[in-house]
Amino acid sequence: MAEHPDYGRLRAIQITAVLVGAVMLGVSLYFFGQFSKPEIAPIVICIALAGFGFGAVFYFGCLLFEGSLQKYIVSDDTVIRSETVEMVTTTSESGDKRIDEWVNRYVFARNLFGMSLIPLLILSGLYIFA
Repeated sequence: MAEHPDYGRLRAIQITAVLVGAVMLGVSLYFFGQFSKPEIAPIVICIALAGFGFGAVFYFGCLLFEGSLQKYIVSDDTVIRSETVEMVTTTSESGDKRIDEWVNRYVFARNLFGMSLIPLLILSGLYIFA
């Protein structure tokens, strides 16, 4: 693991993740028929799919190709506050503003991936069986 992340590689992973999310949004909107007859539930499912795709590509891309960001993650906790569930990730400060910004993006993608999986399954089940 390198001391400092490869920023070019991180940018390439980020661009790839955004493209995958955009393609997933467009393809899922097309297959759900939302360009001809838009409905709210399928559009929400498509947005969840796009978020899931972005989060998965960015998170696993960083994990596989730029693992140096993982060392700044101290702990992950799932906090239940009345009717909401939050994923709280504690990170350590690196002392470098640029690294801290990338760690924050990495944490966002991890949380987006983790928190979009369950609602995506619930929404898909409701769409199929309701």
